[in-house]
Amino acid sequence: MNDETDPIQDALRAAGERGLLINELATSLGIKPKKLTEKIEQLMSKGLIKVQKLEQKEEKYMLKADFSDEADHGSLSDMNGCPCFHCLRINKCGVRQPDSPVSCREIEEWMISTQAN
Repeated sequence: MNDETDPIQDALRAAGERGLLINELATSLGIKPKKLTEKIEQLMSKGLIKVQKLEQKEEKYMLKADFSDEADHGSLSDMNGCPCFHCLRINKCGVRQPDSPVSCREIEEWMISTQAN
């Protein structure tokens, strides 16, 4: 994480459940909105913050930090039963290949069954 991301998380942590509007955060940190937006997208992609759209006349977004165990990266046990581990086509499997995880029925059924649990 770079130097400019930590102040963002600190500010959101201090705001707590109340959250902050993006403009409030940019003003308080003295960061240009475009650069702040890039940093926010990085934090969102890592699951460290959430963006919530507010129901108002103008389109506004509220930032809130997700500090429940920071980011949940899962564990190896989450892969229990994955059909890829015993698939005979695994060495020829890939995106834009005849065998692909995108079109694999077995992995689709496995993912659906793990979501139900």
